[in-house]
Amino acid sequence: MTEGEVVEQLVEYMSIVIAGIALIFSVVSAYIVALNYFVGDALFVARVGAFAFVGMILALLMVVMLGAEQTHAGLIARLFELEAAGQITAAGRGVLENAREGIDGLTRNLLWGGMISLYAVLAYMTFLHRWKPDVVNVALLKKAPE
Repeated sequence: MTEGEVVEQLVEYMSIVIAGIALIFSVVSAYIVALNYFVGDALFVARVGAFAFVGMILALLMVVMLGAEQTHAGLIARLFELEAAGQITAAGRGVLENAREGIDGLTRNLLWGGMISLYAVLAYMTFLHRWKPDVVNVALLKKAPE
């Protein structure tokens, strides 16, 4: 792979990470709405099922992200090979600085730490939090005949 192809793949990798984070936010938001309106009042077995389902979706996304991390590591390794051969330009050096300075590792650690925290918060919200519906049922009264 040439340096240009590697840098192009790394830019696409960043787009995929951002899309994955947006998808995680969407799944979590929908689950919180479901907790507020349905799951929060459900029986324990239903809450376990809902949590397991959302957990499976989030776990699947994280496994995909783990695969993306491996691909990212391979692309960075290729840039190090090109650097050792003296065939790297400023764009490649800029990408390697992210790896050398720990920015890539920080991003990875924040993602994994965020997901662990997210599972803990969702478990609390599913099993321990006492949900009170936002909607108050209102009965319409008939006007008494005169």
